[in-house]
Amino acid sequence: MLLANQPSVLFACALLSRTWLLLAIAASSRQTGDKILGLLYPDHFWFYVGLAMGALPLTRLVFPKLWQKLSIRTQLWGILVLLFSDIAIQIHSINLNYWRFETLNAVTLWISLMMSFIVFKSALDKHPSH
Repeated sequence: MLLANQPSVLFACALLSRTWLLLAIAASSRQTGDKILGLLYPDHFWFYVGLAMGALPLTRLVFPKLWQKLSIRTQLWGILVLLFSDIAIQIHSINLNYWRFETLNAVTLWISLMMSFIVFKSALDKHPSH
């Protein structure tokens, strides 16, 4: 299976679909679900943007056979574009908070940057592993 043995790509897909994971957690805890979503996404617009950006990586995780028709390089570049979009949204969110340091934002941004570097390096590789 293409890319099934590349944990970095699978982790990048899981990172990009984190809003869907949050939605599942909020839906499972009915009494505190609204509080969880309100705490992490006070503006509903960014919640919906996160759901839209995480839809394709989620399908990559749930239905890997659908992605086998695409070449490895195409998959890597697609994930890389989504990672760069995610980084831009995170930087915009930090800017809206007047560049105050928050640990959650810093860790998420750092992980996204590292995943972008790893996926970019894999996309430039002459012989990507199967």
